[in-house]
Amino acid sequence: MKISYNWLQEFIELDLTPEEVADKLTLVGLEVEEWTHTGSLLEGVVVGSVIDVRPHPNADRLRICDVDLGVKTVQIVCGAPNVAAGQYVPVATVGSTLPPADPKGESLTIRKAKLRGESSSGMICSRAELGLGNEHDGIWELEGTPEVGAPLRDVLDLRTDTIFDIALTPNRPDAACHLGVARDLAALVHQPLKRPDIPTLNLDGDLQSQVPVRIENPDRCGRYVAMVLDDVSVGPSPSWLRQRLESLGLRPINNVVDATNMILHEMGQPLHAFDLEKIRGGEVVVQTLNKETRFTTLDHQERTLPKGTLAICDSDGPMAIAGIMGGLESEVSESTTRILLESAWFEPTGIRRTSKELTLQTDASYRYERGVDPELARRAAQRAARLIADLTGGTIRPAMCDLYPTPAVPRTVQLRPRQITRILGVDLDLKTVRRILHALEIDTTEKDGTLHCSIPTFRPDLEREIDLVEEVGRIYDYNRIPAPAMTPRHSPAPLHPWERLHQAVREAARRLAYQEITTNSLHSKEVENLFSEPSEQIDTLNPVSRVATTLRTTLISGFLNVCQYNTNRKARSLKLFEVGHTYRRGVESEWIPGIQEESHLLLGLYGLKHEESWRNEETAWSAFDLKADLESLFLQIGIDPVEDLETRTEGDDHLLYLFGETEIARLSRLKGDILEAFDLDRPATVAQLRLSKMFHSGLYRDQKPFTSISRFPGIEYDAAYIVSSQVPVSDMETIIRNVSGEPLHALRVFDIYEGEELGESKKSIAFRFSFLDSNKTLTIKDVEPIVKEFTKKLDQRLGATLRS
Repeated sequence: MKISYNWLQEFIELDLTPEEVADKLTLVGLEVEEWTHTGSLLEGVVVGSVIDVRPHPNADRLRICDVDLGVKTVQIVCGAPNVAAGQYVPVATVGSTLPPADPKGESLTIRKAKLRGESSSGMICSRAELGLGNEHDGIWELEGTPEVGAPLRDVLDLRTDTIFDIALTPNRPDAACHLGVARDLAALVHQPLKRPDIPTLNLDGDLQSQVPVRIENPDRCGRYVAMVLDDVSVGPSPSWLRQRLESLGLRPINNVVDATNMILHEMGQPLHAFDLEKIRGGEVVVQTLNKETRFTTLDHQERTLPKGTLAICDSDGPMAIAGIMGGLESEVSESTTRILLESAWFEPTGIRRTSKELTLQTDASYRYERGVDPELARRAAQRAARLIADLTGGTIRPAMCDLYPTPAVPRTVQLRPRQITRILGVDLDLKTVRRILHALEIDTTEKDGTLHCSIPTFRPDLEREIDLVEEVGRIYDYNRIPAPAMTPRHSPAPLHPWERLHQAVREAARRLAYQEITTNSLHSKEVENLFSEPSEQIDTLNPVSRVATTLRTTLISGFLNVCQYNTNRKARSLKLFEVGHTYRRGVESEWIPGIQEESHLLLGLYGLKHEESWRNEETAWSAFDLKADLESLFLQIGIDPVEDLETRTEGDDHLLYLFGETEIARLSRLKGDILEAFDLDRPATVAQLRLSKMFHSGLYRDQKPFTSISRFPGIEYDAAYIVSSQVPVSDMETIIRNVSGEPLHALRVFDIYEGEELGESKKSIAFRFSFLDSNKTLTIKDVEPIVKEFTKKLDQRLGATLRS
């Protein structure tokens, strides 16, 4: 948002430099991102009178002009098509310097020259060449009969200016104008605020009987003020108004539209002017559209307005998109003689939704989205009507329509002075607090040592006591609050076990050399359809873009997006993890009925484990690499994947880890359509841990159990079994552990062999068993009965025979 230093001075007497103003505004929360010095006094540019214009003998597009500069007459060669005798024009004399055409351009110094053989002493200028406009199509013909030879800066009352670019936060709609910024600045420097003059007008007539106005949706339009001006003469704005708007980067249009834009930037109230003759049926209706409607806006773009769009309509259809932009058919033009002036309050959420749906943001919607003061509508309309009447020579019809179904009522918030001391750390007397609040137009009354503060309607952000404490602190100046002599030491509150689980899995993943990623929780519908059914998906009502419409049902899509991004930048090996939430419709819900929101950890491998070199062949990551990492992570957070979990395969590409009947983790190999959708040409493997299920099921134990180390040595035993090649090794491990009980300390597979001598579809699995007893030293006599027992069970259940 752009704010003019010169314009601020109309509301407050400033003895600060622009740089000091920028610092103070930033201090009170109106962050000045940058400021730009604009304008030029145009030294050496004077008013000239064109005496004679004749063709250039050597160039068809050039003309020779004799120009009176008051003290002398000079010859100037000019290429503008609209130069003519009798005009008053700006002339840059020899030796003068014109401002750059753009911020990065260079200044132009005028010198005597010969153009196609004819001498030229000066330059007749356009608005653009003087930095006073964007018109490039010809020289600027000055209005009236200015004094020939007079400096142009005196004729136009030119001044330099400084423009502040303020990063306005959404909670400060009151500061979206010069008056609002000046209010904060005046409070900060202890200066009175000069408010814009609101004229006293005779508005006793009944405008409703002349131009009926109706609000069909008072929940979307809380106030609608209308006034009529007759006998207006639409034309260019005077130079002072043009300069004011151009300094903010706005393009002047005509005296009516420019006046409404000036009031918007001055007071923060958007206004719109309709050509009264173009209002079909002579009535105005504020209503939502009951179907999609094609509509051409002022920027000559034909748009499709969605059903439910709030519009300003006449008897035939929409004339304007409420709070955003007017329509081309009802715009004010040079032929307009009567205008209807609109000043309204529209509900912010509806304006924001429509603006995003149409991807159309304007100065008006910028303010309505944040919340315009409903009490401002009438005052702004009166000020704008007087300004338009002065600029156009029109007359204000002595009548007004002011529909205000539910008037705004100021809130009252209590403020305890002791809370200011406790929170800010400085003891402010009641007089100082009341002075600060009064400067911000917050009225106060004291009762039993507590201030009862009446919040003005232009400050919707002030709702609680802490908000008022912040107001006092930022105006008092945080830099004036002394540092405490002693700082109390506070021990941080212990983390909740839920937070410790998240912390533990993050640390474990980092120790396994995974890099953390954070991805968007919104994806396109096409992406989410790859991972879930549409009936499970949750679509946003007001998507920020077409590629962010649906809440993610899995973290895999974000992981693959990151893989695609990095692969396109020549990354060849990726080990990534993410902790985040997933969302889907379901019967299980913790916070919102019907919405299943869970916290997940994703581990993902993509690309190469080893690149080709003189030592290694090129090797890709495999599912076994991720399985090893996943089980290592389980152990690091106190979960034994063998003792605490069961495993089950689901097809050839999924391995499930179960705690009872609850799925805790799923390891998956990705391929086919999913990888093609992300333009990935190598297999990817992911594991998703359901942290919510892990926590609530009791599987995760925040306090890890301690087991003392046995003082007695263990014994190892090797055995190999021949079994069908279709039998999973995990089934054999489960039987062995169940039969062996506590004496079996560990087992691992150290060899798998398949050969013709074993028979068709047979394999040999060799195990190494470690037995340990904390009460005695085990011998082979203790171990052999256990081995015989689980060997018997393996034979009975899986057909496994001991290999000789």
